[in-house]
Amino acid sequence: MKILYLLFALFFLVAQSSAQDSDRGIIGTAACLFRKGRCHFFRCPRRSRRIGRCARFFPCCKRR
Repeated sequence: MKILYLLFALFFLVAQSSAQDSDRGIIGTAACLFRKGRCHFFRCPRRSRRIGRCARFFPCCKRR
């Protein structure tokens, strides 16, 4: 029965860290839109430059 409490605590910690990562993505996306950029997956397309970062693998790109 004690292991159930430990599993619940572990689940709570994992859920809490996931929520923080998603908040960073929302804040980064809002900052990118404010700079008139767009979030792309992994790298910026041709004729655009990186002006920031939306999330871990999502750079903020703006056309030249």
